[in-house]
Amino acid sequence: MTMIKLVIIALLAATANADGSSSCASSAPAASKIESSAVPTIRLSNGVEMPAVAAGSCFRDCSKTETNPSAIPGNPNFFGFLPERVYRSLTLALEMGYTHIDTALVYRSQKQIGAVLAAKFMGGELRREDVFITSKLFHGAMPGLTRRGTTLPLDEMTPGEVADAIEAQFEIILEELGVGYVDLMLMHWPAVMDSKDPGNAARRLAAWRVLEDMYERGQARAIGVSNFSEHHIERLMNDGATILPMVNQIEASVYKSWDDIKAYCDDRGIKLMAYSPLGLGKESLLNDPVMTSVARSKGLAPSQVALRYLVQRGYAVLPM
Repeated sequence: MTMIKLVIIALLAATANADGSSSCASSAPAASKIESSAVPTIRLSNGVEMPAVAAGSCFRDCSKTETNPSAIPGNPNFFGFLPERVYRSLTLALEMGYTHIDTALVYRSQKQIGAVLAAKFMGGELRREDVFITSKLFHGAMPGLTRRGTTLPLDEMTPGEVADAIEAQFEIILEELGVGYVDLMLMHWPAVMDSKDPGNAARRLAAWRVLEDMYERGQARAIGVSNFSEHHIERLMNDGATILPMVNQIEASVYKSWDDIKAYCDDRGIKLMAYSPLGLGKESLLNDPVMTSVARSKGLAPSQVALRYLVQRGYAVLPM
């Protein structure tokens, strides 16, 4: 069974009633294509309905080390993103019933997403309003993984330079996707990884004001943040932001819980979205002995248990 089909099945299990009965009216065998109405949505603070499961587009191979080659046949030195894998993956995801697509400028996958969607739009299989597109910008430099262009040397930039760069990145995202607006735009990180630069707060505010402007102009139906702590959001608002982030996308799973962030966001109506909800790499939950034991006792797959846990706690999930 493919991972795409497994995740869709897991999502439907997560939407079952608490007593184990199906939330669907019909008891007929499941069709090969999942209707979008079967996927629950989460209402954001501005009323926008966000599908609670998303197809990701961050394909990369980072297995190369000083002693180990990459996993790419014939290219042992490769270390980076593999956007060419998006064509098939997204095509299958859309066919299976996914309507929420998650991407980011740094993933280098937006042109591929745009191509797949263009084919669906041209053939009349989908309309723009049938899909929910999330993208991300404002990512600090990642030496060895990305080149400048998709990332920014944030520690070297003034707030004014950040604002100009984010406006440019926003336009690039729309052009690469081939759409007039995104449904959700997120600030990817609060700063360069582990940066303690005193100018970070001013740069965040400068970037956020661009997102606020794009939201007011309808080029984003909702705006939010990613990898932000409760302290980052509080500082952003105290510094002069006028719109509270509507979403905070963070890494979360059965074993990775951020109770303080969740409590803060819940209290303020900020919806959480979990990336890597099935674990990551060697920390995958699919082979975890506790998860497999619980799943076996319930007659479920480990992925079903892991995703249901998060959905029941109010998270949207990004399992791919």
